[in-house]
Amino acid sequence: MSLANDYFLLYHGISFQKNLEIEPLDILLDENSFTIFALIISANRKNYDKYINLNSFKTLCQQINLKTPSNLNEFHNVQNNIIELIYAKASKDLISTLIESFEYLNSENILNTDGLKKLISLFENKHIENSDLEHVKKLENENKTPFKELKVIIENTLNELKIELKSKEILLELEEINSYISSQNFSIGITGVMNAGKSTMLNALMGREILGSAVVPETANLTIVKHNLTNNAKVFYWNTKEWEKIEESAKSLESMRDFVDETNKVFGENLKNYIRPISRFDEVDIDNLKAYTSAEHSAKKCNLVKYVELGSNLKFLSDGIEIVDTPGLDDPVIQREEITKEYISKCDIMMHLMNVSQSATLKDVEFIIDAVLYQNVSKLLVVITRADTVSKKNLEEVIEYTKTSIQRQLKSQNKDSQLDHILKTIKFIPISGHMALLHRTGREKEALEAGFTLKDTGILEIENYLMESLFGTSSAKGDLVIQSAKTQINRLLEKQIGFNNYELTLLNKSKDELELELEEFNKKKDTNKRVLSSMSEDINYYKNDAKSYIDSLETFLQSELFELQNIIKQRVVNDTRYSLQKDKKRPENTRVKVIVETAIKDGIIDVIRDYRYKFIKKSQTIGEQCEQKYHDLGFALGHKNENFDARGFFADDFKSGFLTSNNEIMINQIIVAVSSAKETKLNELDRKIAEIIKSQFKTIEDDIKVKAKKVSSLLIDNFFNTLNAPLKLFEQKLTNEEMTLQNRISTFEENEKNKAELSIALHKNIKKLENIVANVKGLN
Repeated sequence: MSLANDYFLLYHGISFQKNLEIEPLDILLDENSFTIFALIISANRKNYDKYINLNSFKTLCQQINLKTPSNLNEFHNVQNNIIELIYAKASKDLISTLIESFEYLNSENILNTDGLKKLISLFENKHIENSDLEHVKKLENENKTPFKELKVIIENTLNELKIELKSKEILLELEEINSYISSQNFSIGITGVMNAGKSTMLNALMGREILGSAVVPETANLTIVKHNLTNNAKVFYWNTKEWEKIEESAKSLESMRDFVDETNKVFGENLKNYIRPISRFDEVDIDNLKAYTSAEHSAKKCNLVKYVELGSNLKFLSDGIEIVDTPGLDDPVIQREEITKEYISKCDIMMHLMNVSQSATLKDVEFIIDAVLYQNVSKLLVVITRADTVSKKNLEEVIEYTKTSIQRQLKSQNKDSQLDHILKTIKFIPISGHMALLHRTGREKEALEAGFTLKDTGILEIENYLMESLFGTSSAKGDLVIQSAKTQINRLLEKQIGFNNYELTLLNKSKDELELELEEFNKKKDTNKRVLSSMSEDINYYKNDAKSYIDSLETFLQSELFELQNIIKQRVVNDTRYSLQKDKKRPENTRVKVIVETAIKDGIIDVIRDYRYKFIKKSQTIGEQCEQKYHDLGFALGHKNENFDARGFFADDFKSGFLTSNNEIMINQIIVAVSSAKETKLNELDRKIAEIIKSQFKTIEDDIKVKAKKVSSLLIDNFFNTLNAPLKLFEQKLTNEEMTLQNRISTFEENEKNKAELSIALHKNIKKLENIVANVKGLN
C-alpha cells in the first residue's frame, strides 16, 4: 500500500497516517461502483466542497451503500477506504474501468491532465490481488533478532573479514562499514510543562543525579545528554540572527518584551560579547551549570543560552542513546518552542511527562496532537509522574481524562477521525520518580519503607519500553541500520569473490594465453577509458541538471506558499462572515486560532508533499536514463530484475522538520483584527488579514525554502553517489584485472610450481566468503 499512499497523498494532500485503522466498506464491486469510485477519488482539498453539496453526488453515494461525507476529513477517510479496498480486491478488468472513468472525467474538465496522470500512475500496470502480506510481515517480525544482537554479529563478521582480506582498499571499506554501524545514535526527546518532574525521572533513568533537582525545574534551556568518557558541559548561546528574531517578537508579545527588557538591563553593552554572528559556546564546570541554566540565578545567563550539551559516562547512554531534555511547554520565549520542535522531529522516540495532580493541560494536549499528526512522531510515551501521590483508580481516571481531552481538541479541529491513530501511537506509564531515584542512588531502604519496590515505581516498565522501541524487533531505525550494513558487506564480498574467480581463471591459463589476454586487454583499454569518461560526463550533466531543478523548485514553493496565504485569509474571513450573519457575533478567539493553525499546518504539509512528488519524479527520470545507459554499456545499477525506483532512495524524507515555526504573533494579530470586524466592513478585514499574514509569513517561507533546499541537496548528493557506484566499481575492476594479469605473467614460473596449492587456497577462500555472504543475508 506504500505506492498508493505516495501518489494518492501527493495528489490530494491528505493527513493520512500509516497506522490509521480503516473501517471495511460493504460495497458490491462492479463496473458501476468503480465508476463512482473514480469520481470520489478525483476530488481534492481545493474542490471537495463542490461535490458534497450536490444532490447527484449524494445519490451516487447511496447507490454504492456509502454514507455521503460531510466535511474534508470524512472525505479523506472515504477516499482512503476506497484505495485500501481497490488494492485488496480489485480485478484487472475493474482497474481498467477505473482508469477509463478517470479519462472521461478529464475529457469533461472535471479532472485536470496533471491529476489524471497522477491517478493513473496510482493504478495502471499494478498486479493487484488479495494477498497475505500482513501475515507474512507478522511471521517475519516473530523471527527477527533484536538490533543489539545483530549489531554484535555484524561487528564480528567485520573483524573476521579483516583477518581474511588483506587488501588495503578492502580494509578501508570494512572500516567505513564499522564506523557507520558504531556511530549510529538513538535519541529520546523529553517534553512536558514546567514542574512535570522531568529531572527526577531522568536522574532515575540514568541511575545518577547528573541533572540536579535544583537545575532542571528552573531551566529554560534545551539540554542534550550524550555519552562521554568524562563528564563535561558546553553551553551554546543565541547568534545575532536568532536574537534579532527574539527582539522582533518582543514588539508583539508582552512576555517576550519582559524577557528582552530584563536581558538588556542585566547585560547592557556586554550583550554583544555573547550574542555573535556565529553562535558562541563555552565549556563550563558541570557542577556550576546552574549559573548558566537556572532562571532563578541572578546572573540571568540562561536568557542568552540556546541549548546545553552534557557528556556523561553513564551505562544507560553507552549504546549510543542521546537524551534531549526540552524546555517547559509553557516557556514564554517562543523561540525555545521552535528549537524543541526541531529536535523532537528528529528524535526516535518521544517521552511526554505530565504531573498527575495537573492532569492533561490544554498545552499538553495540543503538544501531543501536534507531535503525532504534524511532527511525524511514531512512538510517544506519556509518563504520568508522582504516581505515588494518588490511588490506582485516580491514575486510570487521569489517563482516561487525557484521552477524552485529546478527542475534544481533535473535534474542535475537525480531525476527530484521527483519534484512534493517536491513541494507538501513545503508551501510558505511571511513575513515582522520587521512589525510583531512591532505589537507583543507594537509598532503596527509604523507598521500601514507603511501600515501593523498584518494580512498583514504574521505572523498569519505562526502561523496557524504551529498549524495545529503540533496539527491539520493531525498531525501524535499527532495522534500517542493519539492512544498510548488510548491503554494504554483501557488495564488498561479491566484489572480492568475483576477483578471486578471475584469479582462478588466470591460474589455469598458459603463459601464451595470459600474454594474449593482456594484449586484448590493452586494445580495449582506450575504448573502456572513453566509455568511462563519457558515462562520467553524463552523470555530472544529470547532477547539474538536478541541482538546477532544485533551484527551480524554490519558485514553485514560493508560488504555493503565496496561495496558502490566500487560503488562510479566506478561511478566516469566510468564518467571520458566517458568524456575523448567522449568530450576529464575531467568532470566538479559540476558533480563530484553530482555523489559522490548522490551515498553516495542513497547507504546509500539502506543499511539501507536492514538492516531494516533483523531486522524486525528476529523480526517477534521471535514474531511468542512467540505468538505460548502464544497460547499454553492459553493467547494471544493482537492481536485479527490477525497474529503477527513486522512491527507494527517498522513502522517509521530507516527512518532518517543516512545521517548527511558532505562529503565535500572527495568530494574535489576526484575533485582534477579527475582534473588531463588522459585517459591513469585511473588505477591510480582508485587507488587514492579508497584510498581517504577508508580514509574518516571510519567516515561515524562508525557513521552508532553506530546509527544502538543504534536504534536497543532501539527497541529490547521496542519490548520485549511488548512481555513480557501478561506474567506480567497473573502473576499479579494470584496474584490478590489469594488475592481476600483469602479476600472473611476471610470476608465471613460480605459480606453475605451486599451482595446485594456489588453486586450493583460492577455492577455499571463495567458499569461505560465499558462506559469509549466506550468513549475512540470513540475518533478520
